Amino acid sequence: MKIEIKLFDNEKETGQGFPLAVSISHQGKRKRKNIAFCQSKHFLVDGKTISEKHPDYDTLAPILMNLKIKARKLILKSMTDIDKVYQELFAVDFSQIGFIEYADGLIAEMEKMAAEMAKYDLKGSNKIIGNIKCYKNVIAQFGNFAQNTSLQNLDFETLQRFKNYNLSVGNSKSTIHLYLRTLRTIYNKGIMIHRLVDEKPFATVFSGLKVRAYDSRKKYLEREAITELETTTLFKATAKQKYLDLFLLQFYFGGCDLIDIYYLKERQLRKGRVIFERTKTNTGTRIDLKLHPKAAEIINKYKTSSEWLFPWGKEKNEYEIFRRTYQRALIYIQEKLNLEVQPDGGHIAVKVARHSFANRAKVLMIESDITRELMGHERDDVDNYYKDKYPEKVRDMALFEIISPFECLK
Repeated sequence: MKIEIKLFDNEKETGQGFPLAVSISHQGKRKRKNIAFCQSKHFLVDGKTISEKHPDYDTLAPILMNLKIKARKLILKSMTDIDKVYQELFAVDFSQIGFIEYADGLIAEMEKMAAEMAKYDLKGSNKIIGNIKCYKNVIAQFGNFAQNTSLQNLDFETLQRFKNYNLSVGNSKSTIHLYLRTLRTIYNKGIMIHRLVDEKPFATVFSGLKVRAYDSRKKYLEREAITELETTTLFKATAKQKYLDLFLLQFYFGGCDLIDIYYLKERQLRKGRVIFERTKTNTGTRIDLKLHPKAAEIINKYKTSSEWLFPWGKEKNEYEIFRRTYQRALIYIQEKLNLEVQPDGGHIAVKVARHSFANRAKVLMIESDITRELMGHERDDVDNYYKDKYPEKVRDMALFEIISPFECLK
């Protein structure tokens, strides 16, 4: 009797990859059950499991591990009937599992995964912890609406009641949209893992929650405001200078997310370049940038002799406290320098550095695909064929043009 997890990459590839299945074989007889879909680059042949780059790693990896444990036990029983082995391996009837029950179980598995990952990838672990906090918040609010609803029977009416309640208590459309997106993510994972029929309960529930384009314009600083931040000495002798420098470093790093700077390691700086993966994407988009002298100056000011480039605590709660303090410091700096956020005013937020970089690239009419590579934007399947099509020198010149117009690369 042979039971193994296999990627059937000899079959037709879908947008999500090839079928990932449990294969059972004995004396010429075979039986299999598809578990999920997986791209070849995300399947570890030796370990018969998926890599951390799989979009659903935090959910799928524990399921695969559980199946491997059950398979070993069945093999030790010396069973020879494939049908009976199949029945025992997939004996649980997931069609009746409650939605809240499933969500709680998913959260528990994610917590275990985060604890294990923390031993070797603290940034990845903290990302999962952030998702856990979001899931817990939404499930706590959704519990009264779906307490007796199964995963498979979650319906539009239940979701609509939840939506209407949130509207009635004054929650914003964007907040409600986030709640429903989170529920949809949990539902989709459950349907995928347990191979249930997708009744598409979310098909029209987002109606009326879309924010018009002009209401969601990205806030940014113009080049003059960035220059003011670069040249001011007002905060040089204060703790606020650290946060000002970090904002500029975000800008110099292609408008990167704060979390990617916060968790940079010394080994990610090599031969005058910085290389990291963008945490905010599911695919861990790789970013490779030349260090501008202004960026190097900031790094040298704060770097430590440890594996981490910067000295701030790396636990999830420490990062969250740092981020809140950073946000308050940016507002303080903005008020002192009387900086105006475009296009409609308001406070400087952590994301403004990213939007400022993108806007500056647009003003300079830099090719949008170059800007994508500098900023680590995810692309669709067609665009993936053309990733990294620009030579390193071209990307470096575009980056330096955005940071320091008319300054030539040396």
